[in-house]
Amino acid sequence: MGFSVPSWYRVLDRKYLRSFVAGNLRKNLSEALKDFGPELASLLMSGFSNNLRFKLHVLSRNGGYLTSSEVPTTYKPGASLELDLSKRLNELGLPSADYLVIAVMSRGRMDGYRSSPASFSMTYVDGDNVAIYRTGAFARPLNEGRLKSHVGFTGINPKILATDDIVSSLMLINHSSDPNYAHKAHPTTVLIRGDGERLEGDFGEIPPLGAREMSIADIFGSRVFDFLKPFNGRGTSVTTCVGVTLASLHLQRANDNRRTLLGIEHSRPAHMNLAGIVQH
Repeated sequence: MGFSVPSWYRVLDRKYLRSFVAGNLRKNLSEALKDFGPELASLLMSGFSNNLRFKLHVLSRNGGYLTSSEVPTTYKPGASLELDLSKRLNELGLPSADYLVIAVMSRGRMDGYRSSPASFSMTYVDGDNVAIYRTGAFARPLNEGRLKSHVGFTGINPKILATDDIVSSLMLINHSSDPNYAHKAHPTTVLIRGDGERLEGDFGEIPPLGAREMSIADIFGSRVFDFLKPFNGRGTSVTTCVGVTLASLHLQRANDNRRTLLGIEHSRPAHMNLAGIVQH
């Protein structure tokens, strides 16, 4: 995993203070104190320093907590962090398996001006493939009902494939910044082909602080290949879930016994896909 700290990062600035004070003035006294207390304590503990520290929390793929590890180095504005997670997991005495690793910064920002403070990347390597994706690393509350309400999640993938060679997969992550988060997610997926015909399927349960990957054949069964065959195996999926905010990845895997990973892409929010369609 890689993370770059922007050169303009500051623990305090005028814009942040203005937004933080204005946000608390819109709340009642008890809500304001709940938010102001942790933020003030975090500032005091950091010594108002611009240096950032990182900690890794390792969970099982079902969301069960396993262990934590602190990165010993501090990182200044303009610095970059690179970690070999496989090596770190081995140092922690964990066997080779699938894990969910959460990287936490010592200074998260709750204001809108710093909701995506830097660039985050992940690189996956096996004997045959290298797959990389990059996204903004969010330093904001996620699935924390006390601070914001969550209407729901909609994920659109216009590049679904189900052919003799390739099968698309969807990975959804039921994440939260609340360590006591305990809400399960039950998304549903609709597959639409070019003539408007559709299939509806159950994505399955995603545990709190967990992730689940489902291929398009897992969701709809073997009938999906005949369903998409008139359109060269191509279709569009729309996945929805009420009341939670999910992260999503789109994967392309070989249609073989190994399900070899061919490509991975961090999906954009539904409104970004729709904006792109309107623009073009």
